[in-house]
Amino acid sequence: MNRDHRAWAEIDLTAFRHNLSIARHCAGAAEVWPVLKANAYGHGACRMAQICAEEGVERIGVGDSHEALEMREAGVTTPLLVLGTVIDAEVPLLLRHHIEVGIHSESRAHSLGQLVAQHGARLGVHLKIDCGMGRLGVRPEAALRVAQALLNEPALELRGVMTHFPAREGCLNPDTAEHHALFQSVLAELRASGISVPMTHCANSAALFTGLQPLGGAVRPGIALFGVLPDALSAEHNLRPVLSLHTQVVFLKDLPSGAPVGYGGRWVSHRPTRIATLPIGYNDGVPYRLGSEGRGAVLIRGRRCPIVGAISMDYCTIDVGHVPGVDIGDRVTLIGRDGAECLSVAEVAEAAGTIPYEITCSIGARVRRVWCESSTPQQGLKHKHHNPT
Repeated sequence: MNRDHRAWAEIDLTAFRHNLSIARHCAGAAEVWPVLKANAYGHGACRMAQICAEEGVERIGVGDSHEALEMREAGVTTPLLVLGTVIDAEVPLLLRHHIEVGIHSESRAHSLGQLVAQHGARLGVHLKIDCGMGRLGVRPEAALRVAQALLNEPALELRGVMTHFPAREGCLNPDTAEHHALFQSVLAELRASGISVPMTHCANSAALFTGLQPLGGAVRPGIALFGVLPDALSAEHNLRPVLSLHTQVVFLKDLPSGAPVGYGGRWVSHRPTRIATLPIGYNDGVPYRLGSEGRGAVLIRGRRCPIVGAISMDYCTIDVGHVPGVDIGDRVTLIGRDGAECLSVAEVAEAAGTIPYEITCSIGARVRRVWCESSTPQQGLKHKHHNPT
């Protein structure tokens, strides 16, 4: 039992490597570029980037410059691509650390090209095409003009053309086929105009694991590498959960029937029972909505226990009156397995009325990430080391 931390997330590196191998199998000849944005969806981006480097990935995607620079500071030398936007003040460090960026408009191609030229350098860029997301990127009808403008900037080097699909169901949603066809038509137009496209990439987790074809030169799986996919997509894939979330009992109190618990006294005991206080709250990633009666649960001593009372910033409370022998220091599982019982990220997200991405991304900095190895999915985890974030 781990009593060293108030709350901790166990990150199974063996499971991550397994999921990466599954992604590579599905990708075939295409390169697999893991996307590790938002602290690797809450799993610890720098450590996961180091694992990716050990596994020989060709490139890693991140959400912003800060994430890329943190990886460089951690010693990751793998090529990095900032998929989002960058600001001018970040450019000198991006150049110093050889970090590639996405281009989303003609005006940005010009301004970025001029800025990079002032530093006497060249910057690798990837042109993003908006084929249906309606967010960042160049509209398809403007793609050729913007690509030509980009090539007219000597300080910029076109290294790829990309898009991003909005459908969470991947190819199970007919819109994905339409958006993919639009992207292919843009690529054909660029090539017909004599523009060399070194690399193309468009498939996210959902598109990759629902059989998108053709995949292009690379694919960009994100949360699937951590064993999380919508239920409709995950049945046929042997992906393993990478993260489990735990805390421990720090206080026990016996309450009579009719006693309120938590802010606002929204929950009142229906019978004499025992309440356990856990040192983890919404600042640590426990969704506030799980405090609504009947929504949230945790595992302790192999049994499910309901979350009762409002989730507070630093604590939550559970009803353990039906579990014999609960004691101070007992391990509590909020995500993961305890005996025959299991709480998946998807189940927690459904109970909270949100999506799995939000659950893992919301796990706060106070929660220690503990790196583990497991030889098989059935065996227990072997703790290796931890860091404070």
